[in-house]
Amino acid sequence: MLTVLPLGCYGSDLEEKKCISMRISPSTIIDAGAILSNMSKSELLKIKHVLITHSHFDHIKDLPTLADFMLSYGFNTFTIHTTRTIAEQIQKHIFNDLIWPDFTKLPGKGTPTITFEYFEFDKPFTIDGIELLPIEVNHVVESVGFILRKNGVSIGYSGDTHHCENFINALNAEENLRALCWETSFPNRLAGIAKNSKHLTPKDLESELALVNRNVPVWVFHMKPSMLDEIEKELGEIKTDKPIRFMRQKSPVVAG
Repeated sequence: MLTVLPLGCYGSDLEEKKCISMRISPSTIIDAGAILSNMSKSELLKIKHVLITHSHFDHIKDLPTLADFMLSYGFNTFTIHTTRTIAEQIQKHIFNDLIWPDFTKLPGKGTPTITFEYFEFDKPFTIDGIELLPIEVNHVVESVGFILRKNGVSIGYSGDTHHCENFINALNAEENLRALCWETSFPNRLAGIAKNSKHLTPKDLESELALVNRNVPVWVFHMKPSMLDEIEKELGEIKTDKPIRFMRQKSPVVAG
């Protein structure tokens, strides 16, 4: 069985709705938008791997405080898995001893709280029994989507993206695909903002789904919480043969 558990699944923070973090195993999280706010101390201490899809704030905002937490509770460590470019962005602009201490050097030389491990697009790797195929997607900064595989089933995860042939081609080539997690950030009336920021509207998602030849459920995430009702209404009106479901925090996406 393969499970994606949303700790946060929205395109911003508003009241109880949190930014993006997806737990795919007790030790492995995709993105760091809502790690500390939705996990207990015992759960946090199990984290060993954080995969970062891109460097935008809503996907990395808990990395600094997670590092501080890990150091504070017995010098625990974790690895940030991402591309070299995204790692350099995070290192330069966050862990730079100006915005936040450089936890690659703390608590001391040779004993880092965080380490970076790079992956490359289109080259699968395995963490905690889950194979991940990183796919370059179409966002305003270098960004990653994934095909997640375990026990003969797979889930497609778009990350933040506009129209993306790379992602669609990977989905159509995936014989054991059982579910899709696909971003839709803005309502149709804000199509211009969606295009310029390289996100999707419900109408855009309808066009993307028409290109996918796998009839599997689609879990929509990254919706802006201030416009949630409007986006969900429009998603209910799109024409597709695939079941559309709205991702919710702590409600797992399960394939198997």
